[in-house]
Amino acid sequence: MDAYIASGKTEKAYQLFDDTIELYLYEQGIKPSNKMFDLVTRLGEQFEHSSASLKEIQDHLKEDEEARGGYICSYPVFLGIYQAISRIAERSGQMIYLMLCTIVDTKGNILNKGEKLEELSPRLEEAIRTTIRRSDIMNKYNKGQYLVLLMNTTMENCEIIEKRINEKFMINRQRISVKYYVSPLW
Repeated sequence: MDAYIASGKTEKAYQLFDDTIELYLYEQGIKPSNKMFDLVTRLGEQFEHSSASLKEIQDHLKEDEEARGGYICSYPVFLGIYQAISRIAERSGQMIYLMLCTIVDTKGNILNKGEKLEELSPRLEEAIRTTIRRSDIMNKYNKGQYLVLLMNTTMENCEIIEKRINEKFMINRQRISVKYYVSPLW
């Protein structure tokens, strides 16, 4: 990544970062090093845009109006959003919760690998994304775990969200379930 950044090949550097994140987080369950995140920060600092009006910039920043459900993003983006939202919540007093959704077996053990996990992970992702609001943010932390930032809500609403996710995720009498951990941001 250093070499790509130094030579101005930003697209290749981002692709390498995405591939590495995929390998580390999703396949190995390992968090990438701080050095890797520093490299991505340096990479982002290299982008320069041509002059534009505020209206043009806003038009470029706008999200597709058709997007439904929660906002799903990569871990580095989620990390940045989490840190920014933590600052906002600290000042505004809004109640924001971090939810961890983990696929577990009948004994409560985390599923880390296997064919069943490969089948269940996309189903859980879809259940979460279609349950949470557009203003909520989610991230696939690894194959069996998802992080969700629930904005401006209550602990009681978090429990309702858990039930709704379960209704969409659980099929027939499957023995696999989802374990939820919820914590306020501040």
